[in-house]
Amino acid sequence: MKKFKLTNIKDSALNIAVNKAEATEQHVTNGIYEGEGVNGKRDGFGIFTFTNGSRYVGNWKQNKFHGEGTLEWSNGEVYQGAWVNDDITGYGIYTWPDGEKYVGNWLKGAKTGNGIYVYGNGDIFIGLWNDDNRIGDGIMTYHDGEKVVGVWKDDELVK
Repeated sequence: MKKFKLTNIKDSALNIAVNKAEATEQHVTNGIYEGEGVNGKRDGFGIFTFTNGSRYVGNWKQNKFHGEGTLEWSNGEVYQGAWVNDDITGYGIYTWPDGEKYVGNWLKGAKTGNGIYVYGNGDIFIGLWNDDNRIGDGIMTYHDGEKVVGVWKDDELVK
């Protein structure tokens, strides 16, 4: 099971020069922003293309991903859904290049709440999550058709 990491994007320092006439910011070290802004900050809808090829398309608030947006990493990972102050928080879909996918609720970048996880081999877990771990009631359906209805604690089936 994969975990989400926003490294090399979230903590990077940005050098910003604003061209107000075109509403385009040149990020000298990280990429280019095209979109709405308020007082020299990304605010409203915009597209940010990082120098490594990753790209965010969505809403911004005070230079942070905020509201609905899609982040496509250069390695093929994609998150589409809700953001709060640069954190994946709310409902969203995260897919990995190997075919794994999580559809459900997030809190500060961790699978938290109701969600469905589809594993690369075709196994599917439907149930509750807390801080990237399966907890409480859930259903695990294996790719061979076997189904387990049980209770999970700290990502382990306990009954």
